Amino acid sequence: MSLQHKEVIRLDLPARYTYLHLLSETIAELLQQVGAVNETLIYNIQLAAHEVCTNIVSHAYHNRQNGEDRIRVNLVLHPQPAHLEIELHDTGDSFDPELVPQPNLVEAQIHGYGLFLIRHLMDHVTYTSRADGNYWYLVKYLESGR
Repeated sequence: MSLQHKEVIRLDLPARYTYLHLLSETIAELLQQVGAVNETLIYNIQLAAHEVCTNIVSHAYHNRQNGEDRIRVNLVLHPQPAHLEIELHDTGDSFDPELVPQPNLVEAQIHGYGLFLIRHLMDHVTYTSRADGNYWYLVKYLESGR
């Protein structure tokens, strides 16, 4: 199927691990609208989005999982050039990504790969903290040449 117009999906998820699979499933279904997307690319995008959400739950909301904390997601699939934009918003604690150390890729470690993975799996990643919350903006181009 060839996508003629942009597709927009909005999700408003409780900030709990148990609901994060809904985002991954939605990403997969949305990307099926573009026939040339391969399974590895879909998985990489799902992994990056899931990692952002996991960090929101565990760090921004400190694993509170009280039902009132939310993750708002906008998924926008553009036809030309084919790319997916993922916007995530939370109202938890902010952080400075520049203060997050690079993971040690020589010796195994249990934590600390998240931001590194997100940045390497997506083509564009920004994080902004404002008075009304924290905003992540991820972009992945779907053409094979990018």
